[in-house]
Amino acid sequence: MDAKHLLKQYTDLQIEIKDLENRIKRLENKKIKVEKDSVKGSSNVFPYVERTFTIEGYNYLEEEKTEYRIDKLNELLSKRKSKCEDMKLGIEEFISSIPDSRTRRVFQYRYIDNLNWYQIARRLGKYDESYPRKVIHDKYLEGLE
Repeated sequence: MDAKHLLKQYTDLQIEIKDLENRIKRLENKKIKVEKDSVKGSSNVFPYVERTFTIEGYNYLEEEKTEYRIDKLNELLSKRKSKCEDMKLGIEEFISSIPDSRTRRVFQYRYIDNLNWYQIARRLGKYDESYPRKVIHDKYLEGLE
C-alpha cells in the first residue's frame, strides 16, 4: 500500500476506532435477560376460579449461547480496533520521520488535523492554496516513489 493511500485513511481510522469503542461498550452493557410468561390455573379447592399467574426466570441455555456470541464479537471488535490503532500509529510514525519541519507540518495539518489546503496555506503564511499541496506535499510523495 503506497504512502498516499495510507495517509488518506487516517481520518477514517479515527472514526472507525470511535465506532468500535462504542460497539464494545454496548456489548459490555448487555445484561442477563429475564424472561417472563403467563399461565392460567385455578385454585385446588372449591370454587375453582381460573386465574392468570405470571412466571419469570432465566433461560440459562440460551444465556450461555448469547454470552458466547457476545464474547466472540467483543474479541473480533477488539482485534479490529487494535489493527486500526496500529495503522494509525504507523501513519503518525511516517509523518514524524519526515526530516523537513515545514513538510512534516503540512502532512500533520492535512492528515492528523484534517485541514483543507486553504487552511494549511494560511497556517504556513501563504495565500495560494496550491502551494502546500503542489510544492510541498506532492513533491515529497513523488520523491518517495
